[in-house]
Amino acid sequence: MRYDYRSGFAVHIRDMLEQREILGYGTAEHRKKLGGFDRFCIANFPNETILTGTLVFAWCNEAKGNGGMLRASVMRGFGRYLSSIGQDAYILPTSFFPHRKARLPHIFTDDELKNFFGATDRYPSCGHSPLLEYTVPVIFRLQYACGMRPQEVRLLRRIDFDFNAGTIYISEGKHNKDRKLAVDANIMELCRKYNRIAEVTAPGRAFFFQSPSGAAYQGDWLTDLFHKCWEMSGNGDVCGICTPYAFRHNYATRILMRWIEEGKDIDAMIPYLSAYMGHETFSSTYYYLQLLPERLARMGFISTGGVIPEVTL
Repeated sequence: MRYDYRSGFAVHIRDMLEQREILGYGTAEHRKKLGGFDRFCIANFPNETILTGTLVFAWCNEAKGNGGMLRASVMRGFGRYLSSIGQDAYILPTSFFPHRKARLPHIFTDDELKNFFGATDRYPSCGHSPLLEYTVPVIFRLQYACGMRPQEVRLLRRIDFDFNAGTIYISEGKHNKDRKLAVDANIMELCRKYNRIAEVTAPGRAFFFQSPSGAAYQGDWLTDLFHKCWEMSGNGDVCGICTPYAFRHNYATRILMRWIEEGKDIDAMIPYLSAYMGHETFSSTYYYLQLLPERLARMGFISTGGVIPEVTL
């Protein structure tokens, strides 16, 4: 549902939402909350054009229950956006938000991964999205095989792939750290086959995994798709966090486990893994050591044979 923003912040609200859409981020919750904020400003601060602390807290304190924290989260994002374009704005400090104890992510067993990827291979065709049945098995395999963040794999562009060199370029990653990834030959060949099909269905596309609208898929889409495949896999409920981001966690733990089994010097190898994954600090990579299960088998489930058919152009 589109809302006609009319407060003194209307232009900036629309511009922020447009930016989120261009970047492939979800906007539904922001539209709803910012619509309420816009109405609140019209009724209580009709002449205000600067996001002040007084205004932010007045709107947040009006909410009931957990609604105040949800509003605060949206306001922090809006304040950061305004500041990024040179506008004066109050930004809620991170200390305002209660610290939540991090839950350990779920570490997949070999059977769980085999079942999951098997489910992606069986994903049904979709009339209004002819590429979907091919996108599903490729996007999750690629994310897992390279340990990419969900937003990185969603926002990949066609020009980021160098099939001759077997590399993928990650631009504008977290902390603005661009990097080039060497990709397993089987996975790169899978992507090459997918690209051939995609060029027939959507010639000249900008994004490698492009939605029927021509934009990048949004985060909610990837999460919903993951949950559908997980349900199809028959793996059932799991303990810990189980989202597309779990593939990144599992990639790192399996790499570390392999190095441990090979007797490699972990301290010497960590910088390589840290650079590959785009971590800002080595401590972010060392975090994965605490996630290692007692034993992890090698990755026989990642077979890509027959997933994408050959296409003759």
